[in-house]
Amino acid sequence: MNILHISDIHFRREYEASEDGYKGMLANMQSPLIPLGQCLSQIQQQTTVDLVIISGDLTEDGEVEDYRYLKEWLQVALGDTDVIVTLGNHDIKENFWVGWCGAPASAAFYNQVVEYPAFTVLSFDNSCYGYPDGIVDEAQFQWLAQTLEQLKGQPIILVTHHHLLAQQSNMPKWPGTERLLDLLASYDIRCILNGHTHHPFTDEINGIPYFTVASMSFVGEDEGEGLVRFEERHGYNLYGVENARVTRQTSENFISGHVLKTLNMRQ
Repeated sequence: MNILHISDIHFRREYEASEDGYKGMLANMQSPLIPLGQCLSQIQQQTTVDLVIISGDLTEDGEVEDYRYLKEWLQVALGDTDVIVTLGNHDIKENFWVGWCGAPASAAFYNQVVEYPAFTVLSFDNSCYGYPDGIVDEAQFQWLAQTLEQLKGQPIILVTHHHLLAQQSNMPKWPGTERLLDLLASYDIRCILNGHTHHPFTDEINGIPYFTVASMSFVGEDEGEGLVRFEERHGYNLYGVENARVTRQTSENFISGHVLKTLNMRQ
């Protein structure tokens, strides 16, 4: 089984015209659907994708119509391929439920448990709009504990938005990491997938293969003293899974050299 992992699309149908700050950086960026379309075309010419996982920040501003447009675009590009998503700190839950799910607006966390013959994908929402580092309430931890117990003995692929290792980024790791790892310790977690940092990263965490995928939009490179150089870059991970185990992982990362803007993030 081949799993395509993408993240941090930061999609908007139109980016606000601006020359200043973060909005000015976005205004200089091409639509992320351009590189996403190119990646999907390249992958589909080389192999079959059985499942697509998107680990958050589907949109830039969490607008209802942006979710609706992105989902329809993906359905055309992917056909009947399954898509599992989690939400990021740029996603607004109320609007996601309406635009992506076609459901009434809700502030509820969005979790998915999708069972396949050899494993189960557990998509755990550890994000909250307005909290860049992520946040989860007690009810969400209780949901996870109960769900893990229901899946006891089954191989699990865990998906979150926020990263869990401090050493991989100058952005803080998710503050719920230690409690999450304690919860996972008694279960058969085959790998952990996430995004958020916009930089690819591969490691193990308590013996579990751990993969952070590049963004499908831009990266920020720390130049010191608060200066961050934003560049247009994108990438994806492709996993080969056999007998519920990741046996092959490849990363493709495309560096355009296009500097969008250098910003002083301390201002």
